[in-house]
Amino acid sequence: MEEQHVKNKVGLGGLTGLIVGGTIGSGIFALPATLTAGANPEGILIGWAIVALGMFSLAGVYRNLTLQQPEIDDGIHGWSKHLFGDMGGFIANYGHGIGDAIGNASYLTVIFSALGGFSFLQIFGNGTTWPSIIGASILLWIVTGLVLKGIKTSTVMNNITTIAKVIPIAMFIILAILNFSPHIFLAHFSSTAVFDVASNHWLHVSIFDQSKSVLLSAMWTLIGIESGTIFATRAKKLSDVAKATNLGALFVIILLVGTSVLSLGLLAPNKISKLHDPSVAGLMEHMVGPWGGWLIYICLIVSVVGALIAWVNLCSEQLRVAGRGGSGAKWLAELNEAEAPKNALLVTTGLTQVLMIIAGLYSAGYAVLLKFSTSMAIVPYFFASLYALKSVVMGIGFKNLPTYKRLTSAIYAILATVFTLFMIFGAGLRYLLLGAIIWMTGFGFFYQGKKEKGLKLSKVEWFWWCVIALMAIAGIIGLLTGLLSFK
Repeated sequence: MEEQHVKNKVGLGGLTGLIVGGTIGSGIFALPATLTAGANPEGILIGWAIVALGMFSLAGVYRNLTLQQPEIDDGIHGWSKHLFGDMGGFIANYGHGIGDAIGNASYLTVIFSALGGFSFLQIFGNGTTWPSIIGASILLWIVTGLVLKGIKTSTVMNNITTIAKVIPIAMFIILAILNFSPHIFLAHFSSTAVFDVASNHWLHVSIFDQSKSVLLSAMWTLIGIESGTIFATRAKKLSDVAKATNLGALFVIILLVGTSVLSLGLLAPNKISKLHDPSVAGLMEHMVGPWGGWLIYICLIVSVVGALIAWVNLCSEQLRVAGRGGSGAKWLAELNEAEAPKNALLVTTGLTQVLMIIAGLYSAGYAVLLKFSTSMAIVPYFFASLYALKSVVMGIGFKNLPTYKRLTSAIYAILATVFTLFMIFGAGLRYLLLGAIIWMTGFGFFYQGKKEKGLKLSKVEWFWWCVIALMAIAGIIGLLTGLLSFK
């Protein structure tokens, strides 16, 4: 089968819009309660400092690799493949793509949780009731159908959803500044007493553990800043990918940190953590009355549906790149007449559907799904950081460049590598075992990809697939016996 080339290329504005649209979604609207569920102001600020530095470092890694090695035009997949071969490229893109599919499940959950915030729609609860699961499933397949028709190319839709995200958040930040109380902010600043909503009890949590609890949730809200590199094969100019990554990352971090930190001066952390998702709605209602909550619910639904369209396209694009790059079956790379990756879409949407059903069975809400999704992204980020480090050490891409360029690239690569290693530690064994189950679902695609190239799996590849298989079996046994919880 011949490679299918993309005709419709994306410019700087479009790439920046993809980054902002793919990053600012449900996360920012639910951020206050998500963070205060495990931390007080000091722990949250430390967590944000770690995540902001780490994600800026990753953005620097993406930018540098894109500019210094333009021959690798498929982002994380290409870098991981150059580092660890076909298996590295496949694990990175398949895992990241399915992780984003899990993220889509969290988007659907928070959409119906927002609907449940209206008194006449309480049947939808927190987004994991069975009416919510049924409604979310219908919406998921409708969106998939729209993407298959090429709706992703609609600039008007992207602009509408971006406005629906930015305007209410900007309004919230302005009102939060006007209503900010230093007394409320400082009252629990360094407290080690954290209210656990699930058990309805106060717990003693060290500042270190508080900051650690923030990491996955905060990082989730920044996943998407690499969107430009994922769509690098569709960019008009590779230099636009680097510029869009910088612009998108800066804009998004200002909004995210502003929203989460200012909310701590409106209500005590234990009160914020009890708010119905999306918690920004409850805070808006606290400041201006019921209409503020309704505004956030409506804007969230509009913006998250728009983000869902972007992310359904994004996660399938990552599987398409794995097939296009030869790490997976060519079947994954097939495009339809609307230039949508039809087969990759079926895989990612099918897995999102399965995750929605599991979420309903386990009553696993938004926070659990977002942490699972984030944990799937950490390994690809780690691979990209390691490749950047290897490039600096071996001088790959630095020919005819001044010495300071190599030095700054080294700083970005070291910081990003340390950050991603710390995030893997922070995610814990549970998400690693659950991730292994996800990776094993792609073994058939990887095996077929090798077969199509007339190759057999190497001994090293068999070894690592066996390790992943054993981890997946341990994860399944843990879920069945209750030793490993999905909640």
